[in-house]
Amino acid sequence: MSEDITSTLLPTALVDFFILDDATEAHAKHLSEDWRFARVIMQTERADIGAAIARYGESASPELIIIETNDISEAFIAQLGNLAGVCASSTDAVVIGPENDVHLYRNLVEMGIKDYLVRPVSEDDLVKVIARTLVEKRGLSGSRLVTVIGSKGGVGTSAISQILAWNMAEALKQKTMLLDVAGSAGSIGISHGLEPTASFAEAIRLGGAGSDDDVKRICQAVTEHLTLLVCGGELMLADQADPDAVETLVNRLMQKFPVVVLDLSHASQPVQKRMLSRATEIVLVTTPLLSSLRNARTLLNEIKTLKTHTESASLIVNMQGMAPSEEVPVKDMKEVLGIEPAAVIGYQPKIFAASETSGKPVGQDKAAVDIMSALMQIAAKGAGVENKTVATENKDGPAGFLKKILGK
Repeated sequence: MSEDITSTLLPTALVDFFILDDATEAHAKHLSEDWRFARVIMQTERADIGAAIARYGESASPELIIIETNDISEAFIAQLGNLAGVCASSTDAVVIGPENDVHLYRNLVEMGIKDYLVRPVSEDDLVKVIARTLVEKRGLSGSRLVTVIGSKGGVGTSAISQILAWNMAEALKQKTMLLDVAGSAGSIGISHGLEPTASFAEAIRLGGAGSDDDVKRICQAVTEHLTLLVCGGELMLADQADPDAVETLVNRLMQKFPVVVLDLSHASQPVQKRMLSRATEIVLVTTPLLSSLRNARTLLNEIKTLKTHTESASLIVNMQGMAPSEEVPVKDMKEVLGIEPAAVIGYQPKIFAASETSGKPVGQDKAAVDIMSALMQIAAKGAGVENKTVATENKDGPAGFLKKILGK
């Protein structure tokens, strides 16, 4: 990582302190006023690990917990295990203790503790450990991770991922990376006329240990603002990727791209869960059929339990009109799902079939303007961009129509 992470505006995150020492408390208070932490919400409690266990037994855990202790006995180690039991798997922890104990440090790291600091802790040490942890989790400069998942197979998750990424890159002019984490099972390369540059296993290896040039080599620019990482070559029945390794690759991409869009449609369940818990925005794709909506309701409930700072998933109802007599009316979906669809897309299979046949992105098809327009609000939300930034070149043409849509 070439950037100086201690001289950077850190990404949006939650950090909780459980503090026993006056000096540590003063450092935490000072950090909350530091410009680098403007997007970091920090809560400080004068309490020990027992208070942390009690809090997260009843509420969601943050990205990072910093716990100060005077006790480094086996009893404290046991309490750390209890803390892990009530925290989300994506939560990291840093321990501040009274002694420089190499054996203890090794034990804590083996348990998954991010770092162990010896009191008195300097403010610089706190800045470094917090910055390193948050950048590894969310990337530099508040990069946004948009995950797209389907309620079941065949609902058009990959197509929606591609359209959202195209809107973010071409209409909103955001430097965007699109990645299908399914490896050989993915189809984003076909719709963009690209051949795989690496196997998914190789991409993961480079994400963890490769140079910036190595990672750049396997990424393919489609337009000035849109880049794809197209993977393939593995056996279709090969073992699924490890969530930690996938997360490392995504972190690496987020250091270079302000917006990263992940198609999770063919990813393993552990990878889906990890990436959903990391997401800045979650997009859930369903069809209006009852079986798909039932799965969507289950997924929405599961998403709410994950550690994520998204309020809820944006729901897209795709393929409306495919089987009109069997579909649930859109007006009834809020009662069934608890949220209103953010977009409803009509059944237009020819557009997507033509994309895969010709190798041209859906975004370049004039017949897809209605679909692109319907998803523009969600793209703007995912990219964290004001709607008014959408380019408009022709008052009466497609761009003008997009402006009207976004103005509502």
